[in-house]
Amino acid sequence: MRDAFWQGELGFGDVHFAPEQHELMLRTLSSLDRHGSHPQENRHDLFAGDWFFWRFYMCWLGSIGMIETTSSIGFKVSPLEGGLSPEGRSVLMMLRATREPEWESMPMAEIMDIVVSSMHTAADDAREEALQAFERAIGLRRHVFARERVGRSHLVTLTGMSGGAGARMPVRRVNWSASFADSAARDDLFAWFAARVDRWDDWGEMAYSKGADAFGRHLLELLVVSRTTGAQS
Repeated sequence: MRDAFWQGELGFGDVHFAPEQHELMLRTLSSLDRHGSHPQENRHDLFAGDWFFWRFYMCWLGSIGMIETTSSIGFKVSPLEGGLSPEGRSVLMMLRATREPEWESMPMAEIMDIVVSSMHTAADDAREEALQAFERAIGLRRHVFARERVGRSHLVTLTGMSGGAGARMPVRRVNWSASFADSAARDDLFAWFAARVDRWDDWGEMAYSKGADAFGRHLLELLVVSRTTGAQS
């Protein structure tokens, strides 16, 4: 089905790097479907901050009908700011349904909507209920962000499965963590991660292969961009 879409619908040739382009489209469409993130954050996270590549790719998605470029009242919308079109959502569902078996499934959309909406309310009980529902929905994944308590410290940890040389079975290890003095600050960060669960696998691989410091720098950049652009919008 992916090949039919790639070659038939989009008109590209049968090339060996098509799968990586399928995954880039999947990740980009998933980011557009995600509530609570800003386009500039996606540019930094998915396109390594490359302004020209990001602009071109979003314009291309708009030109093939994946992004809404007209508002509900008829005004033109920039492809850098438009949401998924009905066709774009259909393609997203197809790409998710046909991805390789090692790709993790996403929590139900209803759960994600509750988590995102809870980030904008002062009701602590409502947010805690939403986060617990999210934690139950994600189960045990290859790469998992989790809330923990160690002594007086409140942690967000990123754990991943790694086999290691000669290992008989995969071993789960902590690849990154952040410590907070209180649970409220920790839960703020965890809710931010929860809203971006579609990025967990890539972030987990980054923390494992490049180290906790490299992931920490990438995370700081995304947090600054998301907070700054969120305050301006």
